[in-house]
Amino acid sequence: MIVDIGYFAMLSAMVLAIFSMIVLVLGIQRNNLNLLNSAKNGLTAKFVMVAVAYLALTYAFTADDFSVRFVYMNSSTDLPFFYKLTAVWGGMEGSLLLWQFILSFFTLVVVWRYKSANREILPHTLIVLAGISIFLLFLLLGWSNPFARFFPIPEEGRGLNPLLQNPGMVYHPPSLYLGYVGFSVPFAFALGSLMRGKLDNNWILSTRRWTLFSWFFLTMGMLLGAQWAYIELGWGGYWAWDPVENASLMPWLTGTAFLHSVIVQEKRNGLKIWNMVLIISTFLLSILGTFITRSGVLGSVHAFAKSNIGPAFLIFIAVVFVIALGLLLVRQAELSSDNKTAGFFCKENSFLLNNIVFLVMSFTVVYGTIFPLLAEGLADKKLSIQAPFFNSIMLPLSVVMILLMGLTHFLGWRKTSTRLLVKNLSLPFICSIVIMGAITFLTGGGVGLFMLGSVSIFSGIIILIEFVQSIRIKQKQQPKAKKEKTSIGKILFGDQRRKGGLIVHLGIVFFAIGVCGNYFNVETSFTFEPGQEKKVDVYNLEFKDFKRYQARNATHQGIVIDVKKNGEKITELIPVKSFYPTSPQPMTEVAIYRTVLEDLYISLSSINEDGSATVVVYVNPMVSFIWTSIVMFCIGIIYSMSYKPAQFKKMKP
Repeated sequence: MIVDIGYFAMLSAMVLAIFSMIVLVLGIQRNNLNLLNSAKNGLTAKFVMVAVAYLALTYAFTADDFSVRFVYMNSSTDLPFFYKLTAVWGGMEGSLLLWQFILSFFTLVVVWRYKSANREILPHTLIVLAGISIFLLFLLLGWSNPFARFFPIPEEGRGLNPLLQNPGMVYHPPSLYLGYVGFSVPFAFALGSLMRGKLDNNWILSTRRWTLFSWFFLTMGMLLGAQWAYIELGWGGYWAWDPVENASLMPWLTGTAFLHSVIVQEKRNGLKIWNMVLIISTFLLSILGTFITRSGVLGSVHAFAKSNIGPAFLIFIAVVFVIALGLLLVRQAELSSDNKTAGFFCKENSFLLNNIVFLVMSFTVVYGTIFPLLAEGLADKKLSIQAPFFNSIMLPLSVVMILLMGLTHFLGWRKTSTRLLVKNLSLPFICSIVIMGAITFLTGGGVGLFMLGSVSIFSGIIILIEFVQSIRIKQKQQPKAKKEKTSIGKILFGDQRRKGGLIVHLGIVFFAIGVCGNYFNVETSFTFEPGQEKKVDVYNLEFKDFKRYQARNATHQGIVIDVKKNGEKITELIPVKSFYPTSPQPMTEVAIYRTVLEDLYISLSSINEDGSATVVVYVNPMVSFIWTSIVMFCIGIIYSMSYKPAQFKKMKP
């Protein structure tokens, strides 16, 4: 009964979405406010219907209703209640419903948040959001129906993939979807502006927080996914250029370029066409990434099963591309900018070069991900582009990107004094070269380490200088009578947008330093018996005993290892193999000893019949810097989103 309610709620949502789109078009044509309000009410009701459908599917999982095929394929009676809730988005059908739920909620926010603002472009914006929603509902009611029945009704389900029985299921997929779907809002505003022909900067100002919000969650989704892979897959790494990893990286690169590029439009009324191209590309790459993960056309440890929705995604991408391109061509003249840069060294040129770097990086990822598919489809050749290809191109581009990130802080709008620029850059440049030169010489690191490390230190020093200067400027701006009474808190929390950006950029520096640790990784594998001791780098590992225990719905078999350093025991690690009743293959659960400077990472390969055990051991330096960057991104985005937006003022050329 509840499952049927969920399906009819989804069907009602489709009717309401189509109704809203038609009424919006009529309301625009007739300039009828009542029709526009009716459409807004229809979109509000659509959200309610989608929420009912989502709750109905959640109930089906918690009630072990295996008459629903999607529940049967992704759950079982032994699955803990916690993972039954996350299993709702553990497969293609449920993930699309989650996508629709988030999109409907965001549309609801747009309807009521901007009901008295952006009145000229809001109806056109809602048409775009309604169109995206109709496409997703079309998939959900057709090929990817999460409420499809299964007869005869089995007594037991197939169970959730053991890889997905991890706390990462709580935050990783929802974070990615919040990022993907969040970018739909600035995309819809951009397209709405093009359709209406109102191409001032209001849509930029209206979507600034949406862009920050979307970028933040897409970033968190990728980093938290990397952390999940690090602790779950047992291979000692956190990024493997897997197709689904690439699927989220593609829109992140163009979205990051857009986030920076809109500053030029806001401050100097420039790069208007660039910004339109970037936000359209970000949305299309989000859909392309969804096609990659949902169609099953590429191999991946993440990918869902093959389905028939791939052609539908490709058609949708083609339709959106043609419409967006047509609107851009029609409005091209109106998007031109009269402002010209007055010097080579200026923020405008730096942001433009930054855009080019991000686009080349994005093209590299798209090419490396899609080309094997094209080769197989057109020439019937199986190809696989591996990590060395990506690393060889992305490393130098990342070096340029981080260099620009630091350099831009010392550039002024329109032009910058070359003498002043050299003076400001001297200290960061000398420090970075001396520090990384010494580290590279002492450790025997290569050119890649020196380049990435140097620009990271260079940009990090500039960011710290900028942060200190912003505090000093704030102090100088205080009236003399109030200087003594002005609290440090008021100084630190002033100019949130600038300080938030500095903190986020410092997070990028920390991430880059963490990546530098890959140049010093130690990897080894060996077999040893109880009582034996093996030395790995500065650690001595002693095999103490076997251990077997039950936790939730899995049986864990592992070994107890005493970790010693300088002859003293510092910790005990227990790497295990986990056996799930619904999975024929055991899963690897790693054991990690973490310090600020490195991780000791042990993965159990096998427990052998002769009583020995085979393990793979990694010593991964600087990994903590990568996870620390997550905290810095959180702080920086909170800072940035807490600012009070100012009304746009057109600047004189």
